[in-house]
Amino acid sequence: MENELDALLAAYSTGKVSRRELERATGLWFGEILAEMAARRLPLPRVDTRVHFNDAQRRLFERVFG
Repeated sequence: MENELDALLAAYSTGKVSRRELERATGLWFGEILAEMAARRLPLPRVDTRVHFNDAQRRLFERVFG
C-alpha cells in the first residue's frame, strides 16, 4: 500500500491525478494528503486556473498581467 500511495502522491504532485481522484483512491482527506506530501518532500501541484476563466475574467487577467 505504501508504494501505491507514494506513486499516487507523486502523480498528484505533478498534476497527473486530481485531488478528488487521490482522495477516492486513498481515503485520505486533503489535510492528510498535504501531510503525506510534506513527509515525502513533494511539491504541491500547480494549477493553471486560466482555463476556467470566462471572457470577462480573461480580458481582466490580460489587462492586469499582460
